[in-house]
Amino acid sequence: MRRFVVVALLLVPSLAHADRRAYGTTYEAVLAPKGELDVELWSTYARLGEIDGGPASRGLRQMVELEYGITDRWDAALYNMVDVTSTDESDSGYAGFKIETRFRPSFPGEWFVDPVFYFEFQDLFRGDANQTYELKLILAKNIGPVNISFNISGEEERTTDATWNLEIEHAEGVSYELSPRWKVGLETFGTEEKEMDVTESRLWGGPAVSWARGPTGPMRGLWATVAAGGRLAGGDDADAYYGRLIVGLQF
Repeated sequence: MRRFVVVALLLVPSLAHADRRAYGTTYEAVLAPKGELDVELWSTYARLGEIDGGPASRGLRQMVELEYGITDRWDAALYNMVDVTSTDESDSGYAGFKIETRFRPSFPGEWFVDPVFYFEFQDLFRGDANQTYELKLILAKNIGPVNISFNISGEEERTTDATWNLEIEHAEGVSYELSPRWKVGLETFGTEEKEMDVTESRLWGGPAVSWARGPTGPMRGLWATVAAGGRLAGGDDADAYYGRLIVGLQF
């Protein structure tokens, strides 16, 4: 009986933070728990607004995410985006919204790798795109305290001049759980985009640190992830550095 109690207590932090993020850009194969609402606040800084998953216009963007676990295999989320400061000619203000949904065909550990299918639609009021549609495959593997994740996606965007551009995006990360409260990781992510028969490749990378509140006491569902890094490949039109803070709370 005592052994069962110890095991249960060790599992509580993982259950309490089922959708906690170890990376700033790379997705792990996790969903919001069934029947639970996750509220996440995203703050992203990219001077040129060109990093993958970053602001559509330049400067600092805030996103508020409401995410709900519909079933054990399926969740959905709504993001609202606000440009706080901008280094281009546009003013700060409401930047648009996006809808995201994820589905997993298996439960964690059933297969050799854990897959999740991801779909996203964005309606944007700032930047050079009006709408975007994205399909993403998330693959991840947990080996004890180590997580290995890989994302590959295709994003179709409709620009302000009514043309469509296909962009291939990828992200990969490795993280280590130091304790139930702390995770450290390293990730890279990038894009491949073809314009006028010229393929542009961009790549960024950097570290990430994640912290979570303990399983008891007030605000026990609170977690935060900080990620930052710089450009590894790409021209001067790609951001030289980026920063991101994600704060989440489960209800």
